[in-house]
Amino acid sequence: MVSAVSSLATFSRVAAAFVFAGVLGAAPAAAEIEKILNPCDQKLCPFFRASIVIPDGWVEDREATRYFNSQFLLPKDVDFDHAQAKIYVVVRYNRNKQPISDFIPAAIADWRSQAKDAKITRLDDLPRGDGKPAFERRAFEAPRLKEQGYELQAVTTDDDRDGNQFIVTITLSANSRGALEAAEPDYLAILKNY
Repeated sequence: MVSAVSSLATFSRVAAAFVFAGVLGAAPAAAEIEKILNPCDQKLCPFFRASIVIPDGWVEDREATRYFNSQFLLPKDVDFDHAQAKIYVVVRYNRNKQPISDFIPAAIADWRSQAKDAKITRLDDLPRGDGKPAFERRAFEAPRLKEQGYELQAVTTDDDRDGNQFIVTITLSANSRGALEAAEPDYLAILKNY
């Protein structure tokens, strides 16, 4: 079960990704976004799902996926509260069609608000096949945070079968550098297959 303490820490990171995803835009890509309506607060709320390939050794945590309204992957046989690394995918409708660069200052400011001494590194873009937009990537490091002090984030654009535009943020979040490094090959496999 998702604990209140872990939920709050994770909610901070997921909320930042939601904000990031909510204001970004770019050119259309392959139709890979699935639209789902889930019951919430006595109404139907949209949930957008990316077509990712879950690597061996990982499973989708359906409870966390529903709670955070984003796809959450955990190592097999490890519950949410004990997972040293988590992968989550946030997909948000790109209504305003703004470029990724419009949001970068706010994303960095959010990280700095979590940890003033956070080290944020721009990584090389990761190309995607078939003319799809590349992943824009960053690494975040804040060793003083007990949870989610290490993250890799990759952002790209995609659209659904109706031509609606979306921003897709795929994040590997870990409690230690070692946990991040151990999970990174699986994370990169997700990016490579997307």
